[in-house]
Amino acid sequence: MSASAAFTSTILDGPKVKTKKSAVRKQPVKRTVNREKASAGPAVRTKTRTGTRSSDKNLLSPRRPRTSQILREILAKNPDVENFTVDTIVNSIGETSFGTSLMFFAIPEVVPIPVPGLAAIVVIPTAVISGQMAAGHKQIRLPKFILKKTVPRKALAAAIRAILPLLEKAEKVSKPRWRWATTPLAKRLLGVFIFILALSIAFPMPGFNMPQAISTFIIALGLVEDDGILVAAGVIAGLASLALLGGVVFGLFSFLGLGFGRP
Repeated sequence: MSASAAFTSTILDGPKVKTKKSAVRKQPVKRTVNREKASAGPAVRTKTRTGTRSSDKNLLSPRRPRTSQILREILAKNPDVENFTVDTIVNSIGETSFGTSLMFFAIPEVVPIPVPGLAAIVVIPTAVISGQMAAGHKQIRLPKFILKKTVPRKALAAAIRAILPLLEKAEKVSKPRWRWATTPLAKRLLGVFIFILALSIAFPMPGFNMPQAISTFIIALGLVEDDGILVAAGVIAGLASLALLGGVVFGLFSFLGLGFGRP
């Protein structure tokens, strides 16, 4: 091969080698870029997951106080009050807390001890609150003569101490479920049912008021805890109590020979 041909071949082959070297040099850059993208991918996803989780936690509203805590705070926040007005009690519970208010006014008939000063204000507040719930009201509005009634501190403390152990056990097992039983429409229907229970509590039958009050208490607890199973249990117990009361009334009237088709 002539010197000129060799020189020409060297000139032609030289760039190819350089091109290959440059191509080889660029490959690690591409791999590095790919690695960076690959490493950046999970980081973004992790960041997104973390951000999503944290945002979900931030979106969760703080859980409202349990009814047992609210009842304790009625006494704790008013240490110098000797006679509580119904207005003070309702304000402590909250004007929008229909379930908690119904639970409170059912306590005098639920606890197995007599509580002077509370039994007299069970029926009217329960009937008014349940009626307003059935009408779809958002706030509780009690008559002024009821709001002015007072309850001795000792009687209120005795009622709260008596109901707290049972209430706290029920709160531990309750949880949001069967949400259909606590929808706005369901609450209206429950308001009608509790109104009927309140009227039956007013019926002068000693010893037969407790089942209706217990049913009201269970339904109200289910509404507070968004527990549809408790609501259903309270409704079943309420129907049974109404049936029992109806049977007793029927038997009593039959025994006395009053009405029911007799001449």
